[in-house]
Amino acid sequence: MKKISPHDIDDLSDRRLSRGAPFRFRCYPGIGCFNRCCHNLNLFLYPYDVLRLKQRLGLTAGDFLERYTDLVLREGRHFPEVLLRMADNEAQSCAFLEKDGCTVYADRPHTCRTFPVELGLIFGEEGREPETVGFFRPPDFCLGPNEDQVWTLDTWADDQEARVYNRMVRRWAALKALFDQDPWQGQGPYGDRAKMAFMATYNMDAFRSFVFESSFLKRYHVKKDRVRKIKKDELALLGFGFEWVKLAVWNMPSKWIRPR
Repeated sequence: MKKISPHDIDDLSDRRLSRGAPFRFRCYPGIGCFNRCCHNLNLFLYPYDVLRLKQRLGLTAGDFLERYTDLVLREGRHFPEVLLRMADNEAQSCAFLEKDGCTVYADRPHTCRTFPVELGLIFGEEGREPETVGFFRPPDFCLGPNEDQVWTLDTWADDQEARVYNRMVRRWAALKALFDQDPWQGQGPYGDRAKMAFMATYNMDAFRSFVFESSFLKRYHVKKDRVRKIKKDELALLGFGFEWVKLAVWNMPSKWIRPR
């Protein structure tokens, strides 16, 4: 899910889907283009993607990031992008692709889950909820739109079990938009504050250790029920990490965390 500018809207207006607009699509083993979309990708992973994939593979978040991703800091940006590393083969296939399809399908990333729909956010006035927009953008080789199955944005999200993904990616996009202006006070995106922000959003195992094995709970007041929840629920821990970054980097008040 990306931040959409007015220029993007103009360029993609012919593919924008209104909330109830129908589109046709079906993908299945045996269709002529099966798995073609799983090669040579610039596939951005969001924090909830990493959480689900590392759980699926039985890895820590740190191990997953080291084995399967590359970090890219684009010019003019102040927070790194996390890209899924393609396999080292001629086809540059997804690392999780085998002959019969995706080996992590139930926990596939948000971008794969919403395909062939791309979601974006239009940010309006500060303090207002961004508007979610969808675009129907199958690649030219895709045969799925020739099938008879009809969807809307809502029915597609339900079928692909994307509701939690959409919610968490929306939260992440709103947080990441804050990094459009450099918040690092001269330390740069590789300084200690930036590393802490990355840990809290992407490396949830290291963040859990930071919360429970350092002086964190002596320096911050956190309600007891929230402490119990983040101990056992990694989704809650991820949301907590988002809240802490807003407090620690921008001093934005949090309903869960308060400096002592």
